[in-house]
Amino acid sequence: MTIDSYAQIKGSGVIRNLGEGVRIGDRTAIGMFNVIWGQGGIRIGTDCLFGPHVQIFSENHIFDSLTLPIREQGEVRIPTDIGNDVWIGAGVTVLAGCSIGDGAVIAAGSVVTKSVEAGSIMAGVPAKRIGTR
Repeated sequence: MTIDSYAQIKGSGVIRNLGEGVRIGDRTAIGMFNVIWGQGGIRIGTDCLFGPHVQIFSENHIFDSLTLPIREQGEVRIPTDIGNDVWIGAGVTVLAGCSIGDGAVIAAGSVVTKSVEAGSIMAGVPAKRIGTR
């Protein structure tokens, strides 16, 4: 595994509520300025390639109440899973709870809001399937 300059990998948000953490497989390359926040648990498989400025999340804020500030409403932690041999292009954001199947390719600048089938090529905001490998 390699982790490029200025990448941030965090397994927890706060001491009072420890997170699930981040697991990264062998021969995976984490790119420059990546942000990987594993409060809800993130698993990244083997042989993955992440371009620069990739962001992966596993937590969302609760914001239902209009009478409480959002920061006081708590969080929802949702595991996020990235399979083996996945290529995630520069500037991609993967939201909490998404799974990306083995061999998928996510085009630069995409925002993954739903799970991705193995071998899919995804692009856009939100990311949509544009092909298969």
